[in-house]
Amino acid sequence: AELDGVAVSFVAPEDLAAPEDLVAPEDGVAPEDLVAREDPPAPAAPAPAPPVTALSYSSLAEYRRCGYRFYVERVLRLPAPAGHGAAGEVAADAAAPALSAIERGTLVHALLERLDFRRPAVVTEAMIAGAAARLGLAVAPGGADAAQIIELVDRFAAGELCRRLARATSVRREERFRFLLGEILIGGVFDVIGREPGGRALVVDYKTDRLEGDDPQALADRAYGTQRLVYALAALRAGAAEVEVIHTFLELPQRPAVAVFGRDRAPALEAELSGLAGGVLRREFTVTDAPHRGLCDGCPAEGGLCSWPLEMTRREAPDRLF
Repeated sequence: AELDGVAVSFVAPEDLAAPEDLVAPEDGVAPEDLVAREDPPAPAAPAPAPPVTALSYSSLAEYRRCGYRFYVERVLRLPAPAGHGAAGEVAADAAAPALSAIERGTLVHALLERLDFRRPAVVTEAMIAGAAARLGLAVAPGGADAAQIIELVDRFAAGELCRRLARATSVRREERFRFLLGEILIGGVFDVIGREPGGRALVVDYKTDRLEGDDPQALADRAYGTQRLVYALAALRAGAAEVEVIHTFLELPQRPAVAVFGRDRAPALEAELSGLAGGVLRREFTVTDAPHRGLCDGCPAEGGLCSWPLEMTRREAPDRLF
């Protein structure tokens, strides 16, 4: 039929060609051998991103103490309750309060950072006041805090470890480091790292903990094993043939806690650290089974998101019922 110069043909369904007849066969390929083309498979869903992209020895220690607090603080980034974590201004004419253990440790570290290992100077109250001002702290002149700080620094300056650092071929202080462990970046800071002959690295970490009769080596093994592990791996990754990690408790510097690691230990150290970080990567954020004030104070989840009631999180010690 023709409509205004346009030819129209009417075709019944049974007159249509089979689908394979509409495709030009390739040379030497019979139409019945052609395979219908299928849509390509959908791309696989990307793996979920890790809950954190970086870890330090302090964050790993926090995770071991309470996985859930680690989660709310470092993954959800919830702020601490009001009244925690913010230091107030100290009025110029106000009496300086006693330093907390953390503030005292920070001041001691600041003074040791400037200590000349070859010619250590005796710490003065003027030096303490200057360091305190830089840190936004206040120390009462002639008080117990100042006397304690002077004693801790002077004990180290008079010890064998200070003399050993003086003999090192090179020394770096407050040295930051980072290395990749699988998909997680591990980072931290060396208080001091010295280089010694034979490719040996000497890592020194100052501790202002009160020993209260505890053995320094036992305390370091118990409380700072993760830190030691990270330090050793960082130094080995930096090319050291051997690493000696020393935790020196300034209350008793003549009895340092020592651990030595050769390069052949690196695979075992990496496996151990991967095991510690594995719980974070698997999103295993379990609440502690021993809540108490020292662990739970300042936690954003306390009294709300946390499954423990306040009478448990605010008890003085984990071995007390309330």
